Amino acid sequence: MNKLTTFTGGLAAAAMATGLVLAQGAGDPAKGKALFESSGCMNCHRIGDKGSHTGPDLSDIGDRRTPERLQASILTPDAEVLPENRYVSIVMKDGTKVRGRLLNQDAFSIQFIDTKEQLRSVLKSNMKESEILDKGLMPSFQSRLKADDVANIVAYLGSLKGSE
Repeated sequence: MNKLTTFTGGLAAAAMATGLVLAQGAGDPAKGKALFESSGCMNCHRIGDKGSHTGPDLSDIGDRRTPERLQASILTPDAEVLPENRYVSIVMKDGTKVRGRLLNQDAFSIQFIDTKEQLRSVLKSNMKESEILDKGLMPSFQSRLKADDVANIVAYLGSLKGSE
């Protein structure tokens, strides 16, 4: 039975605006895994003990997200950037620019993981400016993937329940 999935909420509305709607049960997880691994997703994301710590860990994303939200995250990633996935952009007093995923900040410093997976702690007194970005670094794959590819990746991610 292939019923169109019902979308609710702003994130889902953003995905629906892309024109791709997932059919229930659509997608091949094995093809999705191959595409996910070959498309550079592991350069930022981590699944199990493979991949990067720069972006969100997706090891159990199938337990945390519905297929609709997974699709929306692939096609319109800036529609919902959770606070724990925010990035910080810092300009040091010497003009050096650094950026990474924000881990913590206090009155004196900002801690983040940079794009080279280095844990960094920068004193605010050494900064010229800093900005917590409200958009993620993940590009939209709306024009890069066919509907079948999106369905396959969603099927793969939906299968991730933390056991890999």
